[in-house]
Parts: sequence; C-alpha cells; structure tokens
Amino acid sequence: MLRFKRFAGQLIAVMPPVLLVVTVISSPTFAEEAVTPAEPPKASNSPEPAAEDVFAIPEGTDAETLQEFLRVLIRTPAAERTPAGFRTHFSKLHDISQEVLARDIDDETSLLAVAIVAGSLDILDQFGDQTAADRKLKFVDTLMKSDRPALAARGRMLDVQAQISQLDTDDKAAVKAMIGVVAQLLQDKPLTIDHGRLAYTAVSAIEQTGDPELITSAAQAFAKYLKTSDDPRLSGLANTIEGTARRLTLKGNPLQIAGKTITGEDFNIDQWKGKVVIVDYWATWCGPCVASMPELIRLYEDLHDQGLEIIGISLDDNRTQLESFIEQKELPWPTIFTDPEGKEAWDNPLATYYGVAAIPTTFLVGRDGKVVATDLFGKSLHEAVIELVKAE
Repeated sequence: MLRFKRFAGQLIAVMPPVLLVVTVISSPTFAEEAVTPAEPPKASNSPEPAAEDVFAIPEGTDAETLQEFLRVLIRTPAAERTPAGFRTHFSKLHDISQEVLARDIDDETSLLAVAIVAGSLDILDQFGDQTAADRKLKFVDTLMKSDRPALAARGRMLDVQAQISQLDTDDKAAVKAMIGVVAQLLQDKPLTIDHGRLAYTAVSAIEQTGDPELITSAAQAFAKYLKTSDDPRLSGLANTIEGTARRLTLKGNPLQIAGKTITGEDFNIDQWKGKVVIVDYWATWCGPCVASMPELIRLYEDLHDQGLEIIGISLDDNRTQLESFIEQKELPWPTIFTDPEGKEAWDNPLATYYGVAAIPTTFLVGRDGKVVATDLFGKSLHEAVIELVKAE
C-alpha cells in the first residue's frame, strides 16, 4: 500500500544507503535528477551563451569555490538515461571527486567529495558495474586508515552502514553485535545528524527481526547517546526511535491515546473499553489516507452497532481545512487534532510517542483494551475487525 513517510529533517528511513550518503550533504537531487526527465528548453530568439563545462574542476584549494562546484556536480543529471549512460555519468562524478579529494583541502570540502565518491560507487553497483562494490570496500578501508580524524570517522560510519545493509536479521548474535557497534559509534563527539540517520537505519533493520527485546534494547541504547547532543534534531530523533520501539512492541499491551477532539471534547481511549477500536493516524493532505476513508466509513456503518469505534488522529496543520473535510465527508467518529503551533504536524505528541513516521497507520484494539494488530489495511483490516466484533 502506498503511504506517505517522513523523510526531511531528522530521518530518512527507507532510502537506500547511496541516498543516505548523499543526504549528508543535503542534496537528495544527486540520485533523483538522474532518473527525472529533463525539462525541454524554452524557445528564445536570444543567442544562447556558451555552455559552461560543469565537469571542469576549478583550480586551487579554495573551500567555497570547490564546495559550490561539487554541489553543482551533484545536481547535474546524466545526459543519457540508460544503464550505460548512468554508468558513464557516475564514473565521471567518481573520478572528479577523487581528484578533488587528492588535493590539500579542508575537512568540510573533503567530506563533500567523500560523499560523492561513495554515492557514485553505490549507484554504479546498482547499474551493473561489477567492480564498484570492491572499489567501495577499498575506498572505505582507505578512509578508516586516514590520519585525518574527520575522514577516518566518516570511513567508520560508511563501514557500519555497509554492515547494517548486509545484516542477517535471523542471526540474533549478529544483531546484538551490530547494536553494540552502532552504540559505540554514537559515543563519538560531536554527534552529527549523520549519526542520527545511522541509528535510525539500524533500528529499521533490527525491526525486521520481530524480536521485541532486541528492538527495545537497540532503541534505548541509541536514544541514550543521541540525547547527549545539544542538537534538537538529534533529541527529536531519539524520541522518534524510542517511539518506534514502543510501537513495535505494542501487540498485547494497552494503548495510551488521549487528547482534545477537533470539536473541543476530551477523549481517552479508556472510555471505550469493551469496544473494538480502530485508531487511524491520517491527514487530509495524504492521498492514501483519503482514498481509504470510504472503506472505513462503510466498516463503521456496518459494525458500529455491534461495538466498533474509530478514533482519528489527524496530522494536519490546518484546523479549518480539517474541519471542512470532516464536514464534507461526514466522518461519524471523533478526530483528535493538536495545533502544531509552528512545529511540523509530524511532531504531534501522539505520533511521536509511538514513532509514527508514515501514514496511514492503524492500530486495532480489542475489547480488553489491548492492541491486537498494527498496520492493517483494506481487506486485512476488514477481516480482523469482523472477527473481533463477532467474538463476544
């Protein structure tokens, strides 16, 4: 099912390692533009200026000049959008960045070049370059042996990213070892947003084990170190990681949901004990959420008299728009709305508490007040609700 997921700012959960690397330099267009058709040129009667060679490396070691050059390089799409064309393009980016990296340049510029080299090798691997993976290993090994602390630290981070991507989640001993490796890396000072993204990536991988103890152990360890940073993005990410662990261990446990509804009434899920409850995290701007509403309304109308309740938790940031939608669609159940007050709607405390970073997200609660399932949609949700409602 298509879902909207939070990416910008503090986390990028489902992007492949190449994009995680490139995001370090705040330029997601590095890979996106490579597969996005270019805009056709607009007609003009003016003579066209001579094309600038974006691949021509500026002379010297001036940080501002080289960093601007590298950022333009990242935003430059492949001329030929075929596997061979991509291989040619990213081979060129790799070679240029290596040449920049060989100069006597500052750490910030070096790390920018490192990101392009590593990202290019990942993309080359994806497009069939049989040598790219081995070259990436050798590049990372060289970085880790660097006598420059910033480069050695980045090499360690890239090495751990690779280990996470290859983690066998069926091997509990390997997962425990990985938790220790990431926790050790999070003791670096100062911590950066890259450390936070690495921690979130690790939690996402460990989530695949389905082992509540391992997930909780990882989340607690990572959040503890992230909270030592003064960077509010890292403390926010620590809360999200803790919430993720809380959500992933919800099954069989009671749910804590309380707040003010859009109509100003106090709500607490405890008031519905003895009922079957669907908790629906959604927003009016979320296409998949809106598309699922007719099915939820039918389900509610069919089974409300038999004990089904629904509570919506809106991640909207516009009260008027939400009120208009509820009135127009005649949603018959209450909706909790928290005014973001200048923050992102994703920072809704009920979303953060359970690490909700994608919508729609649903929790299904049984008559005993305990969570039966999370993230059920469509037919699966319908069948699970009917089974619970009829199990008097």
